[in-house]
Amino acid sequence: MSAKLDLDTYVLRIRDRYPITSIYRRLSVLRKYEEFLISNGLDVGVESLNLWLDELVRSGIKSSSVRVYAYDVLNYFYVMMLDVDDRKVKLTKMRLPPSKVSKAQYLTVDEVRRLIFGSRSPIRSLIYSIAYAYGRRVGEVLALTFNDLDLENDKITFTILKKKRPERVTYDLEGWIKNMIISYKDLLGRDRLFNITRQAVYHGFICDCEWLGIKPNGRKLTVNMLRHSRFTHLRDMGIPLDVISKYLARHSSYDITVQYYLGITKEYISKIPKAGDILLERTA
Repeated sequence: MSAKLDLDTYVLRIRDRYPITSIYRRLSVLRKYEEFLISNGLDVGVESLNLWLDELVRSGIKSSSVRVYAYDVLNYFYVMMLDVDDRKVKLTKMRLPPSKVSKAQYLTVDEVRRLIFGSRSPIRSLIYSIAYAYGRRVGEVLALTFNDLDLENDKITFTILKKKRPERVTYDLEGWIKNMIISYKDLLGRDRLFNITRQAVYHGFICDCEWLGIKPNGRKLTVNMLRHSRFTHLRDMGIPLDVISKYLARHSSYDITVQYYLGITKEYISKIPKAGDILLERTA
């Protein structure tokens, strides 16, 4: 393998999969990796990646950044279909510092209801509805085209971004959302369903929260909270986490769902029987 990276081809292959800010970040990381290869006379590969990671650690780079850099380079390997040893890749991932996972922040059912039915923008109302109903990220909602809708058979299909390749997933189109789509048809785009930028949705979400009196209360209010809220509400209703993980969240690992959404509510705690209730009942 060469020490030079084919960044032009890489961008061509990922430009429809990631937002522009993410692409710029990945290119910045890959250029740093390429500089390391050239300055040390190394070729592209897992071995040189590990040597680079060692240098990053020695230079005092934060462990969280080292992890991001590693996965960005591994993403390049996969996208460019380089012949790398999967066993070595697995070992590389195992040596990375663990990522810190915080519990998902979410909105209450009432707050979601107020956002969907109280927004002053019908387009944002529809975006909120789809994001919440199907637990989708904003980018996945904004990527919807009219070809992804089957109004005759009440189906909606999303392109879900994965590390290796996109995944197409079809769900039943709920009637109330279908009615919104039909009602707002004149406000929608031509090819894509929504002719609006991600930044505009983010800004509009904050404005809607202020307008509707939805306070942060220690939370960081972001539009992707709608996704987290859907999973959390389903969990609280007793839907098993493995069902949420496989059907809606589409996480690559069930462990990810558990880390974010397991939660220990007061209701769960109240249902834990006392030790005496178990032991003394049998000896009575």
